Amino acid sequence: MKKPLTVILLAATATIAMTTPASATPEFTFADCPTLPAAADPNLWRCEEMAAKGTFQLGRLPELDLGTLRLTFAEGTQDGKFAQTFGALRSEEVRIPRTSLKTRLQYAGYSDFLSTDERMGELHLKLAVTGPLIPKTCTIGTDQDPIRFVVKRTAPTEVVTTNPLVVKFAIADNTFTAPKAAGCGPFGPMINHRIGLPSKPGDSSLKLATRVGIRGY
Repeated sequence: MKKPLTVILLAATATIAMTTPASATPEFTFADCPTLPAAADPNLWRCEEMAAKGTFQLGRLPELDLGTLRLTFAEGTQDGKFAQTFGALRSEEVRIPRTSLKTRLQYAGYSDFLSTDERMGELHLKLAVTGPLIPKTCTIGTDQDPIRFVVKRTAPTEVVTTNPLVVKFAIADNTFTAPKAAGCGPFGPMINHRIGLPSKPGDSSLKLATRVGIRGY
């Protein structure tokens, strides 16, 4: 049965009611909380800011330290149904070993944080690739052909604090595939060979330890 991610996170607490707007903290600023849809009741919505650290391994590449990955979105009720709105994805640039190339995770136009017993949600991403002479359009995955992450919980949810509400858990995915590089001009074949693209299920992995700050509107 599908459940909003917030419901699953708050199931570990004694209260599930909508929280009042919380003050920003050094860890969570809520600066990227999105504007709610027209006619949405703010009392039925909350903003969630996810701060994750972990590793990303793609094709032939070794595991790369992602630094801090920060994802912000809102979820609530619209016309009596669950709804969500994307805010922003902020990530750090990572160097590809033994090359002059760097890469950065970017949002690819779709997120779904309705969770089931089998997964915690789905997120479409792409990898921007930069380096000497590499076109600015160079990515692995695009909005039309993204890398589709379907993440599963690998550690139980724990409540860190209740005011403001902060929880933590771990997630991972090793089933995703990645297409060939796109928009890279003559450097596309070199990038594909170096990384091993397109990649097959099981060739790659994403592992994240995540903390989530939650506040109302």
